[in-house]
Amino acid sequence: MSDSTTRASTAPLGGRFWAFWSAALASNLSDGVAMIAVPWLASSLAPDHAALVAAVATAGRLPWLLLALPAGVLVDRVPRLTLMVSANTLRLLLWALLALVVFSGWASIPLLAAFAFCFGALEVCYDTAAETTVTSLVPPERLERANGHVRSGAIVAQEFAGRPLGGFVLALGLFVPFLFNIAALLVSVVALLRVRATAPTAPVAPTAPSAADVPAPRERRGLAGVWADVAEGVRAVWSQPLLRAVAVIAVFVNTAYATMLSTQVLFVRDTLGLGSAGFGLFMAFAAIGGIVGGQLVSWLRSALPHGTLPTLCLAGSGLLYLLVAAFPLTPVVAGVYFLSGGLVLGYAVAMTSIRQRITPDHLLGRVNAAMRTVSWGMSAVGMAAGGVLVAALALALGQTDALRVPYLLVGVISLAVVAVFGRRLVGLVREHDL
Repeated sequence: MSDSTTRASTAPLGGRFWAFWSAALASNLSDGVAMIAVPWLASSLAPDHAALVAAVATAGRLPWLLLALPAGVLVDRVPRLTLMVSANTLRLLLWALLALVVFSGWASIPLLAAFAFCFGALEVCYDTAAETTVTSLVPPERLERANGHVRSGAIVAQEFAGRPLGGFVLALGLFVPFLFNIAALLVSVVALLRVRATAPTAPVAPTAPSAADVPAPRERRGLAGVWADVAEGVRAVWSQPLLRAVAVIAVFVNTAYATMLSTQVLFVRDTLGLGSAGFGLFMAFAAIGGIVGGQLVSWLRSALPHGTLPTLCLAGSGLLYLLVAAFPLTPVVAGVYFLSGGLVLGYAVAMTSIRQRITPDHLLGRVNAAMRTVSWGMSAVGMAAGGVLVAALALALGQTDALRVPYLLVGVISLAVVAVFGRRLVGLVREHDL
């Protein structure tokens, strides 16, 4: 790699980025608390109705399938930092309203599902804008470091701080976690306002995209033009060879990966014979691995031959999941979860950074949204397929061995993708991510 790329792995990211990172950390802390508080509240409202509790969770995820593409249009039409401030301000107000509803004893499953859908819709807007805004805060060659810090911070805030904190504050009262979320989102809004107030009058570097809080120089076509804008974003993905290849890879890999995610708790319980504490430890190993992977991406990009990092991450994770399928032993699975956590996040950070560099700024929101729609859509398909697959195979193999099959599937699909697309993916990265 060039000296400039090597220097980028240690160059400062700047005060505006760290203010943005602080806002993301506070927002993710709120999300982590909500991941515990909302399902717990739902279970207390419908203790004997698992389908109703699941309906609340589904309502929170549904906006990613229904609204991600229109949210991408919004991100490309309005000032992005302003959109993020507005989204978190509205989330703050919704949490305040929900806290009042719970405190007053008016909560119900339909009302909670409606709140979850609204929170999810605002999360779609915030996250899409946040991923798009990073390009205005750091030069293109430092995107791996910046994205690595953002993703690692999200893991720390959600997994190691937000979820345990959510359980702790629940003991003080069902409405208390929502008061905490108000405080966390207030911190996020204040930090974002600081980022917006210190926006430079020119791009960070001559090669960087235009500043995130400056609307793209394009015609505002109103509601009538939303679907035309969506189609433009989808075409931008399909007409760009590298983005098209990554989208196709996501169809196969994300679907297979989701079959494992939807059945891993049963794998830990029935195949490994562990309880909830063991499952929690595996999740912690994966999270720690993700943090390490996120921090190493920039260094690995400079140390490895140009363009090889995404392919190596796919190949490495595929081999690791085959190891779990072949040797379903607790020490093996713990090590695999740690290493694969780093490789999975490393692939995500690497491809996000490349996408940010090669996409024109006025299309970046819609391109990010289109890629997320593919990822989340295939994950939803894979999660449904995982349960059906294991149930069908359990009749012939037994539950214990059937639960090994999703890991085998992820490994085989990942390695098959590398065999078919690996060399082309390396070549496309080298051609387009200069």
